[in-house]
Amino acid sequence: MHGPTPKKIHEELARLMREQVESLANRTYLGITPEELNLERKRLQRIREVSADYLEVLKALSRPSGEKQP
Repeated sequence: MHGPTPKKIHEELARLMREQVESLANRTYLGITPEELNLERKRLQRIREVSADYLEVLKALSRPSGEKQP
């Protein structure tokens, strides 16, 4: 398999999610600056990308050996 392992992808996704939850909690109590809002948007986009990558890797691992992608 090429690219990051499922474990590495999972770790990145978990880290991004923790950062997002912390950001949302801070926003609730402290407000948010335009810069922080931009970082949140970028982080959400990265969460979407990493989630898609993770699902693709899991899907590939669940295929029997030798079966090609559709």
